[in-house]
Amino acid sequence: MATRPRYGSHLSIAGGMHLAILEAIRLGMDSLQIFTKNQRQWSAPPLSDEQLESWMVALREAGWSDSPHRIVSHNSYLVNLASPDDQQRNRSITLQRDELQRCEALGIAWCVMHPGAHLGSPRKPGSPNVLRVDPSADELAGLKRIASGLDEIHRSLRGAKVITCLETTTGSGTNLGYDFSHLAKLRELVSDPDRVGVCLDTCHVVAAGYDMSTTKKASAVLDEFDELCGLENLRVVHVNDSIGELGSRRDRHTHIGQGCCGDACFYGILTRRELRETPMILETPKDDPVGGRDWDLVNIDALEAIRLGGRSATPNVSRAKKSAPKPAPRPNGNPTRAQTPRGVVGRSIVLMLAVLMLLSLIVAGSSGCRMSGRTPGSANQGSGKGTAPQNPTPTQRSQLEMADQLRQRGDSESALALCREVLAQNPLLPQAYVGIGDIRFSQGKYSDAEPNYRTAARLDPGDFQAQFGHGRSLQMLGRLGEAIGAYQRAIVANPKSAEASLNMSTAYLSLGDARVAAQFAERATTLDPHSGAARVNLGVAYERMGRPADAIRQYQAAIELMPQTPQLLINLVNAYVADGRYPEAVNTAVALTKLSSVPETYERLGWAEFRAGHYDSSSIAYRQAVVLDPRYWPAWNGIGVNALNRWLLSEKKDSYAGDEARRAFRSSMQANPNQPKVLKLYTTYGL
Repeated sequence: MATRPRYGSHLSIAGGMHLAILEAIRLGMDSLQIFTKNQRQWSAPPLSDEQLESWMVALREAGWSDSPHRIVSHNSYLVNLASPDDQQRNRSITLQRDELQRCEALGIAWCVMHPGAHLGSPRKPGSPNVLRVDPSADELAGLKRIASGLDEIHRSLRGAKVITCLETTTGSGTNLGYDFSHLAKLRELVSDPDRVGVCLDTCHVVAAGYDMSTTKKASAVLDEFDELCGLENLRVVHVNDSIGELGSRRDRHTHIGQGCCGDACFYGILTRRELRETPMILETPKDDPVGGRDWDLVNIDALEAIRLGGRSATPNVSRAKKSAPKPAPRPNGNPTRAQTPRGVVGRSIVLMLAVLMLLSLIVAGSSGCRMSGRTPGSANQGSGKGTAPQNPTPTQRSQLEMADQLRQRGDSESALALCREVLAQNPLLPQAYVGIGDIRFSQGKYSDAEPNYRTAARLDPGDFQAQFGHGRSLQMLGRLGEAIGAYQRAIVANPKSAEASLNMSTAYLSLGDARVAAQFAERATTLDPHSGAARVNLGVAYERMGRPADAIRQYQAAIELMPQTPQLLINLVNAYVADGRYPEAVNTAVALTKLSSVPETYERLGWAEFRAGHYDSSSIAYRQAVVLDPRYWPAWNGIGVNALNRWLLSEKKDSYAGDEARRAFRSSMQANPNQPKVLKLYTTYGL
């Protein structure tokens, strides 16, 4: 059996690109894929000397002397060299040229690029897998634009060694590259084909319609690729399982063994002699570790089990859509700080932070242009004004799918243009209004999103996505009563939607009705037991209802289901204190400061230590908070209360403690003069 392939993964460059190399080595990988910059922006600052030096040092530490053939760059999702719009295409050429220049500076040999979308008439939806046929007129025009763009880039970068690797696609909308013949045609059209290679994505080829379900069929697909494109030009393989079935055209990756590709697909690729040195890059979900192991390692083990003749070893874990914290506008402004010792600052509403966090999580996390928001078996309903909602034609359906892809790539204007084009043809199409609402919502333009969702809901009251989107936008606009009404209609349309119940609970928490919020949060956890966000909502509701022990259980469950966030640990600290479990509150607060070393976390540690009776430790934590931010007044109050206690216990003989209390309270009042309780304390004790 051949030696182990060069397994790798697409890893984050957060904190610096060089850290991705170190992470790959930590995980025992032999290759790596990265973005060299933010993939959703049209411009980026040039690589600094410091970045380049850190990168080269990391390569030396990794011992990757052949690094050009281990590291892969993935270009920006914004690039579309196939676009018929000259401005869009020119911007794409500039962006792709910059990416290749960055690769050249970093010594990266291969840059993966999606071929692009021609934005004309898509291949006919609903037809059998349309593969191995001559490209249509629109497709051929798009391929020629791609080749022309690559030639222009190559002319401006003469002597560059980096190879552009055109990635196979699923063929959704008007995307090119779903047929191997497209890639072969592109290599034929470019002036310098040696500068163009191919990246094969297993999820994409299966979803496009290439059947690799048996060893014989997988071998035949690779033979066909070899005949058309040449396996020697296959520089990178993306090893991803596919949620979408054969020919579904759905670009949805999942863990190895949990999708529709089949073991034979991976076995055929991993054992192909010509691909022995080809990087095998995972782009599978970055879920929480399973059994203490990183999912990338679990997936590599599954691939190795397949290669060595066994079956996929990936656990069959069904996970809910992850709710990663994403910043979103907060309609209620900045929340009040948490309570400091003995009520000096007064009871705060730190739990509202959790509610607002969840609002960002759930509201910003919903996906876009669905073709139908109805549950199976539902029938069209009229708008109530004599007009019935229309169904999209196949072409309109494809246009809306393409608009959603453009939205996800960050090209909102092109996405809007497509949706408006559909509306010009079919002004009573609810899905088009939902599409515009999704685009505006993703831009943070909630006041523009709301009327589009409202129109879609009026046209088809039974459309779940219209009602749910309307609720989201109303919630972000602070119109909570109306949002609740929209969510109620969404739940009627789809009673099994955990997201609708979860957002309903968030709205009721924002209105201060913990009892009703708990009912909807409980419903959300029943519908989706793996939702960490629903557990957090339920914990917040229980804590407000005076049930800290129940809140603790929900927060602990949330920690098992979602990435730990500072706010989640803050909520847990507060619940432990409310339940009188002070040692656990302190331990959790210590973990909180390790997760996030900011003034707020050290203030919570100081507060927990104070409630546990550890006054010296409490003072140390509060002092660390004001070192980080000298104007962070809650921590000054904590310092003042600790010093005041020492002064009173000494029967006012410890003058140093009295002076410290005086200075601390003065610093707090200077930072926030609106503290009547602190002022009263200050005057009562003659400070």
